[in-house]
Amino acid sequence: MAKLLILMAEPYDRKKVKFEISIAEFIVLRDLVYCNYSMLHLKTKMKPRILKVYKEFYDEIESIYEMLEQDEIKVYWDYIKNYKMKGCILH
Repeated sequence: MAKLLILMAEPYDRKKVKFEISIAEFIVLRDLVYCNYSMLHLKTKMKPRILKVYKEFYDEIESIYEMLEQDEIKVYWDYIKNYKMKGCILH
């Protein structure tokens, strides 16, 4: 089963978006948000207002991530890294 999560709240002027995902999905989402936020060339191309919203989203994701136990995160990452799907290994 695969999920595609597209989060676009800005066009609808929504301040909060609520969605339910598993812990494994959350740590992957957090990793994607972290990687995107750390790319300097993306920051320089973003409008200041968009960058501010993305920074707030990043901070919220990080605050949730910090509540998780590191041992639990490691178990999920190990599972994700070793997951086999129809003869393929995800890396």
